[in-house]
Amino acid sequence: MQANFKMLIKGILTFIPGLYAVFAKPMSETGTHSARYCYSVWLRHLVTAHENGLQTDPRVVAELGPGSSIGTGLAALISGAESYCALDVVEYGGTERNLAIFDQLVDLFRSREPIPGEDEFPEVKPNLASYQFPDQVLTAERLNRALEINRIARLRKSVVSAGADDSCAHYKVPWHDVEVIESSSIDMIFSQAVLEHVDDLGHCYDGMYQWLKPGGLMSHTVDFRCHNTAQAQDWNGHWTYSALTWRLIRGRRSHPSINRLPVSQHLRFMQLAGFNVVVEQRFPLPTKIDEKQVAPRFRPISQTDLTTSGVLIQALK
Repeated sequence: MQANFKMLIKGILTFIPGLYAVFAKPMSETGTHSARYCYSVWLRHLVTAHENGLQTDPRVVAELGPGSSIGTGLAALISGAESYCALDVVEYGGTERNLAIFDQLVDLFRSREPIPGEDEFPEVKPNLASYQFPDQVLTAERLNRALEINRIARLRKSVVSAGADDSCAHYKVPWHDVEVIESSSIDMIFSQAVLEHVDDLGHCYDGMYQWLKPGGLMSHTVDFRCHNTAQAQDWNGHWTYSALTWRLIRGRRSHPSINRLPVSQHLRFMQLAGFNVVVEQRFPLPTKIDEKQVAPRFRPISQTDLTTSGVLIQALK
């Protein structure tokens, strides 16, 4: 497998004095700059939880790696949550963007807009059996309470004053210390294509276990594809690279493109942290590589790992 030449050169350039700041910038644009994307992501996590008999009305919600905005967390607040905390390594979203997304999200919920599906967001997982508005989760009674005029006005004010003591929305940047959130204070924590970027994954899962209340839910979609570090047709080619090649691709960046850990490693860290995995929905793709081509670091690797391009995992504390 051949590494993506552009990614390799960019990584090497970060070692040159004066060029680090140019080529080591963390990604600042994600799908969360779109209200419809945020709406779709939040409702997919919620619908999947409902289908598996898990809680769908969390009071306190946290999100790892919100990205370009806190829009997905705002969708959680608008649909009934009382408090939301965003945890990231860099704060990307600004107040003006968050307000615009908030207003658009309110309109989507008020009109009971169908969930944007595979035709609009083909890369977003998980896929659902139906993309109709989930009346079975957000009943008319629940949604009417959530969209009450005074409540929406209070939430909108929280977007402006995010982080203030009386705000419903909080930002923790950077969040490396698990003490940034009070132990056993979160009902639900979720992420969308984020955990593949975390270096110290065991520490991360331990932190989430500490933050969740007993019986609390975590819901994560993880993308195991190469993130442009290999040629486009070689979605899992990054597992073949030697330690040196990967070191050059990553360069001096403090924020990794991906950690290269397959699904089995995520499940192992969850088990060690104490989680009970309830939902494990894998997204398979054919593999062009076999175990013999995999870098020594990842041997032995199962056929399941090699063919799992992504996964939705929902687990309970």
